[in-house]
Amino acid sequence: MAPNFRRVFRALFVGLFALLFASITLAQEATVTRNVNLRSDPSTANPPIRQFSPPEKLTLIEAGTTSGYYHVKTQDGVEGWAWGRNLLVVSPTGTTSTSGATTGGTSTTASAISPDWEKPDPVTSDFQAEDGTCGPSGTGADTPTNLRKNRTDVPNGYHEVPFDSVATLTYPNPAPTQRIKWSSQQLDQIKPYEGVAISIVGYIAAVKVEGKESTNCGWTKPSEVDWHIPIVGQAGQGEPDAIVVETTPRIRASHPKWAVTTLTQYKASQTPVRISGWLMLDPDHPSHLGKYRTTLWEIHPITKIEVSMNGQWVDLDQ
Repeated sequence: MAPNFRRVFRALFVGLFALLFASITLAQEATVTRNVNLRSDPSTANPPIRQFSPPEKLTLIEAGTTSGYYHVKTQDGVEGWAWGRNLLVVSPTGTTSTSGATTGGTSTTASAISPDWEKPDPVTSDFQAEDGTCGPSGTGADTPTNLRKNRTDVPNGYHEVPFDSVATLTYPNPAPTQRIKWSSQQLDQIKPYEGVAISIVGYIAAVKVEGKESTNCGWTKPSEVDWHIPIVGQAGQGEPDAIVVETTPRIRASHPKWAVTTLTQYKASQTPVRISGWLMLDPDHPSHLGKYRTTLWEIHPITKIEVSMNGQWVDLDQ
């Protein structure tokens, strides 16, 4: 074989290999796991082109992300950018980004809450406040629920999950409003999931400084009570569609920038927030279903709050 022909053959082989590799990369698909906007660039600087809902499919133009966004193409050939945390990426081999583990500033979104994830026992302590000392179980009869609400341990990492994986997670219904009165079968239904450290992305629908509750010894000062924050999956939705997440005075003591005025800035806005903390079932509010919440599952207490800015998650403490 002549040398020139060999060079041409090698060039053709390399070119074909590159095309094959590119076709494999471009064959990656992404499934929409929660409503996501298609944008003209990887930021929120410009209005969205359109919105997609689960379980629509998009094709990846590039394998990696830019500022948290995937470069994608729709089924009708429109190119744009979609927020990566709202997509489940499927490779040509069938593998998916489903680990859901978050450490530091990066994460992948799991498709569902796994019963195999770690559920450490709550760490609790007395709370010293202006009105005195409130013990780990507060006051009242439902000690098991209050001990979970008043935990003070902070997770080393979080499993980021779709909004609907919490909103549609099952639990005993009807059931007594105090878990201390639950049967062993009812407790077994929530045991695989309660106490997992998770993150969800949504929009703040309201910020409510609660009043007297047994978990906080019946105190009423804003600095001594829980704050209920209904989070919705889509901007503009109301509280009937919300997951309630709660800050507690025990955790807020380490987060002086978690102020009502700060959080209210994002109420009913187009700015997504990422809420992280402990998954917990609060049996006390079945009468609120369909009015102030869509589920009795909560993130309670919240241990981290982030806001989306220019395609990046910024810790509210910063």
